Amino acid sequence: MATIRPFRAWRYNPDKINNMASVLAPPYDVIGEGQHADYCVRSPYNVVHLTLGQAPLVSDAYLSRHPRAAEDLERWRKEDVLIQEQAPAVYVYEQEYDAPLEGRTKRQGCIAAVKIHDYHERVVLPHEQIRPAVKTDRLGLMRACQCTFSQIFGLFSDPKGTVDHLLNSALPRDPLFEVSDDEGIGHRMWVVNAPEVVEGIAAVMANKQIIIADGHHRYQAALNYRDQMRDTHGSWPEAPCEYTTMFLCNWETQPLTILPSHRVIREVPVDSFKYFRDPGGGLFTVSHRALRGAPDERCGALAAVLREMRDLGHDNHVFGLYSGEDQIALLTLPRGAASLGNFALERSAAWRNLDLAVLHNIIIERLLGLSGRYAESQKNILFTTSAEEAIGLVDTGESALALLINPPQVQEVIEVAQAGDYMPQKGTYFYPKPLAGIAMYDLRPQPE
Repeated sequence: MATIRPFRAWRYNPDKINNMASVLAPPYDVIGEGQHADYCVRSPYNVVHLTLGQAPLVSDAYLSRHPRAAEDLERWRKEDVLIQEQAPAVYVYEQEYDAPLEGRTKRQGCIAAVKIHDYHERVVLPHEQIRPAVKTDRLGLMRACQCTFSQIFGLFSDPKGTVDHLLNSALPRDPLFEVSDDEGIGHRMWVVNAPEVVEGIAAVMANKQIIIADGHHRYQAALNYRDQMRDTHGSWPEAPCEYTTMFLCNWETQPLTILPSHRVIREVPVDSFKYFRDPGGGLFTVSHRALRGAPDERCGALAAVLREMRDLGHDNHVFGLYSGEDQIALLTLPRGAASLGNFALERSAAWRNLDLAVLHNIIIERLLGLSGRYAESQKNILFTTSAEEAIGLVDTGESALALLINPPQVQEVIEVAQAGDYMPQKGTYFYPKPLAGIAMYDLRPQPE
């Protein structure tokens, strides 16, 4: 199964960088244009200069952005802005954050090099489909720089917490760095290179399967890069390109947060308005929750609805429908209800049990009757992790309808992946993301 090994990470030199927060950033795919520009001006050495290039982004990465990233990387190494770990190690990475409806939460895992496997080998499993253009961009950056700048987020099962215990038994007193990011998330990392600990972790992971939580495009790029290097240089089992780095987290012992992906529908056809008079369509039990009062009272009422949805969601499919008038229609239906009928039979049972599957196939398509341009993602159907934003878009008249949803449970994501299926579009947002720039992985062939 999974093969892991320590590696000599390239990381920022604390003797050159006084403020580590000025050079670290989230992974490339969650940085908006405005944030990108902000990170660029924080420091000439911010990792976004490598992962995204200068702001604004150029249209053709291969003509300027990727070669410039390679030049910057080489210059930073020569200037000792980046230094390489003296001995191979694994890295304990910890994030402390505010989980919605839960409060302050702390999550810990291990950063290590993981042997790349094709998906059909069922050692590393995806749960999300990729967009070819994004994979091509990441592959181009990898080829130009011969380096990766952020970790794929992987999940594994270790009910006894053996890996956690091994890591904590060798944890140094002081972290390599400790920073707080723009969202108030605390990040800490320690280096662990005790051979017996690293070997013990590798032994435990040798019979584990890894589910990709985040970083599907980066994993696919790493897989394609490996294949290209094999074609060019031949196969060498321990070559750096045979591995990629992951932040590995034990889903059995560590708190994992998935943010919801609420749907906002900008426009509905006239015929669909009859649905608002009977939003349950005779299928769901419908009750109403008021959202009246001053802004702070309204926020409190919305939070209460979300907590109620979470509690009901253990045994039910539950959705919140908001079309204005200061009230949310709460739709519930027991999981596995025969009245749902047999929809999407080509998909796995795990997929059909997802709230998102029911939302799109039963509510949006069957009850609302949305199809064609009315069902187009990113055009008529928008996605947001913020219930407040979803409600606000309806209140301002920018959208006709908000559909609030519970986030999927981690176990549901795992079951979909193990069934060989994929989550629906925008089905998961694991939060928070591991920072880019904390442990860069050198893909250059190592000297004998």
